[in-house]
Parts: sequence; C-alpha cells; structure tokens
Amino acid sequence: MAQTPAKRITSRGDAIDYTAAANVAAGDVIEIGSIPMVATQAIVVSCLGSLASEGVFDVPKTSDAFTAGDAVYWNAAATDVGSNTGAADNASGNLMGVAIANAAANATVVRTKLTAAKRTTTIGGAVTASGITGEDSSLGVTGYTNGGAIAIAGAAGNANVAGGAVTVAGGAAGTGNAAGGAVSVTGGLGDGTGDGGAASLVGGESGDGASANGGAVAITGGAATNATSGDGGAVAIIGGAGPTVGNTGGALTLLSGAGDGTNGTAGAVILDSSGTGNVKGTITIGTNAASLSIKKMPRLTGLVSTVSAAGANQAAAGALVEGVNLVAASDNSAGVRLPSCLDGAQCVVINMVTDKTLLIYPPTAKQVNLKGANNAITVAANTIGHFYSEGVNAWYGLIAVTDVA
Repeated sequence: MAQTPAKRITSRGDAIDYTAAANVAAGDVIEIGSIPMVATQAIVVSCLGSLASEGVFDVPKTSDAFTAGDAVYWNAAATDVGSNTGAADNASGNLMGVAIANAAANATVVRTKLTAAKRTTTIGGAVTASGITGEDSSLGVTGYTNGGAIAIAGAAGNANVAGGAVTVAGGAAGTGNAAGGAVSVTGGLGDGTGDGGAASLVGGESGDGASANGGAVAITGGAATNATSGDGGAVAIIGGAGPTVGNTGGALTLLSGAGDGTNGTAGAVILDSSGTGNVKGTITIGTNAASLSIKKMPRLTGLVSTVSAAGANQAAAGALVEGVNLVAASDNSAGVRLPSCLDGAQCVVINMVTDKTLLIYPPTAKQVNLKGANNAITVAANTIGHFYSEGVNAWYGLIAVTDVA
C-alpha cells in the first residue's frame, strides 16, 4: 500500500496557531507543553491567534546574569526584576532559547533567540552535549530495546594528558534533615533459566611503561561530619541470598591480584581496622559460621615481643602482651603480668632463662589457673606456657618444660 502523502502548510513554522484559553496580552510568554513561545499580538479568550516559536525577543528576567551563548529558561513561577510573575532564568524551568547578548544581574531583560527544540523522548544515534540535565523528578538512560548496552566512558587523553574521569554521585540533600541520593549499581534481571547480569567494578589497566601501575579500586563508606554523634557510613559486601529451600547463597570471594608466573608476587589480602581512634575497631570472623576453615597454618607475625621479668609483686611485674612473649631476666623472684582478660585472647610465655624460675601474675583482681585473685603461679626455667583467657575473670594455661636455650 502506498504511503499517504504529507500536505504542505503555507506557514514557515516560525509561528503556530493558538486559541487562547484566557485573554493574552502582546508579549506574553505562553508554554505549549514544555515549549515557551511568545504572543506577538493580543489574543481575546477563545479566539484564534498565533504564537512565535522563532525570532529574537527581549524577555523579562530574574536577577540571574547571562553571557551571550548561555541557555535561557522560562520559569513561570519565578519573579522578574520588576517583581512580576514569570521570568527567564539561567537554570530552571523550560528551555526557551539562547542569550545573544550579555545581561547583567540588574538588567530587566535578556535578549533571547527562541528555539522550539525542547527535548525528544527518544534519540536514535549519537548525541554530543556539554551537559544533560533531567527536567523531571528523574533522568533515565536506557539501552536499546533488544538488549542494547550502555557505555559511559571518559574521553581518552593524549600527549601526556590524563584520560577523562567518570564520576557517579548521588545528589546532595536539600535543606533540613533530608538524606543524600543513593547510588545503586545492579546487574540486570535474568529470565527463566537465565542468570542475572553481573556487576563489575575493575580498576583500569596500566600503560606499558616499566613503572606504570594498574588503577586502584576503593570502596569507602561516607565520613560523618558531626563529631558529637554521627557514625561513618558502613560498607557491606554480601553474596546473593538463595530464595527457596535447598538453594545455596552466593559465595563471597576476596582474591588478591595474580603475580607474574616467573618471579612475581601475588597481591596481599589485608583485613584490618584503620588503626586510628582512641579505641581500635574489632575484626570479627565466623560469628554465625558453622565452622572456620583455614587452609594454611596462621602465623603470629608482628606479635612476638621481648619482655623482661621485673619487680617483686604484681604491680611491678613486666607487662605481657597478646601473642608470643620471650621473657628475659627471670631470677626466681621477678615476674610478668598477663594482659587484660578478653574473650579468646591468647598469650604464649617463654622463660628464656635456663636456670631461674619465673612468676606469672594475672591482671589486677583476676586469677590465673584458679590460684586466686592477684596470685602468681611459678614456672620453671626453660618453659613454654600457652595461656587462654575466658574473657571475664581468668587466664588458663598449660606449661611445658623444654630446652629453649
């Protein structure tokens, strides 16, 4: 079937017919949908007139300043310099056109070239713009209907110029107690037996220079700015839940980067608190786990201390620390003192003196091996003791005699 031909209308498109819903004065700005136009003559209510969709007009403005080339928006709710309702501004409302002359903040009008282009609901092909701003309560960017991908990439740099950054940030809250806008990165929903879409956050690959590093990835909770009561934002990395009986939840893997197969070293995996603050953060592993599987023997690196036995009582005794303690200066009367009772704490005490006994005291008001509050136990020369705290009142330990000389 042949196409029905379009019929040419004699109008050049710089003016459109308009039947006034109320009396219109010459120069009034009338918005047709989201496109501001200007009445070039008065129109009586219910009568047919016309509105200019192109041309150059001096448009009443707010106290916003304009530079030639700036976008001009019509804000029907704003107040112009003369205190009348309806004015052009440089940020909000519907796009009206572009300023073709500078207009200072105290100027009453901005000379504007009208444009009938407001927006399109769909753009097929490429779009180049210096800025994209939503005019509704949200701005949606959706791939093509048949599984079209969306790529957001900073521009490549050249001649020692860095590549362009990409920033994804939730919007700042308004005044009062409003929350900032959230940022969510979610893989696409699968259908039937199809898997859900993966979400990937990967640092950029380095250049080929000898000292170039791969791009780092940092996930950081937001800082609290109220020193009185605000907490820093938490970071949670959680595997997906299994939805029905028999399903297994998604695994969580923390894997360091691979090293070169010949002589490279794989990247380290570090779980630690920041080390700042009056009280250090706790690292908890396995509270809800059925078991804790460690495939390699853990090493107490950084937990080996040298302590000297001292004094003749609990208060003067040398202070032990959690971990391995190599004790010197034992003399049959000098002693060391176990650290505070903390649930699960361990303390290894090695008497390095080959011919002198050592006194081991509990913390103040606590006991060791049920010897009573503040009472010491005596261990022989050349001994190794492994002590465990039950977290409230006591330490318990096993002592072995060995040649540690």
